[in-house]
Amino acid sequence: MEQTPSQQNWQAYNAQKRPGVMRLLSYQCIAHGADGIMFFQWRQSLGASEKFHAAMVPHVGHENTRMGKELSQLGKELQYLQDKIIDSRTESKVAIIMDWANWWGVEYSSGPSVDLTYIDRIMKYYKALYDLNIPSDIVEPTSDLSKYEIVIAPLLYMVSDASIENINNFVSRGGTFITTFFSGIVDENDIVRLGGYPGAFKELLGIWVEEVDALYPDMKNGIRAEKQLEENEKTFECQLICEVVHNENAIVLGTFTEDYYKGFPAITENSYGSGKAIYVASEPEDNLIKVLIEKYCEEKNIKPIFKTDAEVEITRRVKENNEYIFILNHSNILQKVSLGKNSYTDLFNGEILENEIEIEPKDVLILKNSG
Repeated sequence: MEQTPSQQNWQAYNAQKRPGVMRLLSYQCIAHGADGIMFFQWRQSLGASEKFHAAMVPHVGHENTRMGKELSQLGKELQYLQDKIIDSRTESKVAIIMDWANWWGVEYSSGPSVDLTYIDRIMKYYKALYDLNIPSDIVEPTSDLSKYEIVIAPLLYMVSDASIENINNFVSRGGTFITTFFSGIVDENDIVRLGGYPGAFKELLGIWVEEVDALYPDMKNGIRAEKQLEENEKTFECQLICEVVHNENAIVLGTFTEDYYKGFPAITENSYGSGKAIYVASEPEDNLIKVLIEKYCEEKNIKPIFKTDAEVEITRRVKENNEYIFILNHSNILQKVSLGKNSYTDLFNGEILENEIEIEPKDVLILKNSG
């Protein structure tokens, strides 16, 4: 929607964007599907509440500034790119459900924990996909899910009948659905769905939840992963919420290691129609979420754009027979990325790139397939 050329003025600490960061974040917008970039504001305000918010033309009245030069460079690059990327699209086989009404429902309810915040739970699963360089879309519970192989719905506490039907149909047709603790609890009017948690998804998930235990901030439990999930049967930490789950039809992929629900299911997988529905009854450490995401992506043959350990962000846009791959280095050190067996054209200078490439700190590469 918009970004500041440099600093904001409404946070507790309003740091300047370091050299290269404005350009990097501008291309990050394009990398995720934008066809344009908009800045707030053009000329810096003389008064009122946003007078110290950065602008393209600051109070000095001209563009002969560090930020002005960076903006000019960005403009020249965009002009050089012309319409090559415009109208290209991101293509994702994974979607994450985010619902505003559910956000309000979770955080305006009293209990089970003051630390139970919705967006933080979504970010846990988004980060796992982001770190694996697997693109994902953000969708609503009633969106058309037919183009996706995997749909993830963390903390989907509030669901309408239409949302339930949509998700059930997605799974029955062969999709993989992953949801978490405290999901399916109430309808769209915040009225509890009776018959046991997770009311909306009991049949889909093949379980029922007897109790929802909220852990104090200094408390943790463990989840022992079964071989079907983690070959070495490792134990991972979990926190925040632990539910007492009774298995009815599902396969148990992980069990709790502590407290009165030791040995009870913590992660389950249930077959439903031609698909699968997975339930995570706690908040595992990030490593276990990554293991879970990798397992089901591999099952669906969903692969990273490039498989790399480099600290870079990688996205892809597609237009007709062309693909455009964005590699963004948000770190402060040079990164190296293997391009595999294919060759690519650097859209900024026309150079043909193969094998391993280097990308400077806060820099971006846009690669076009040369096939």
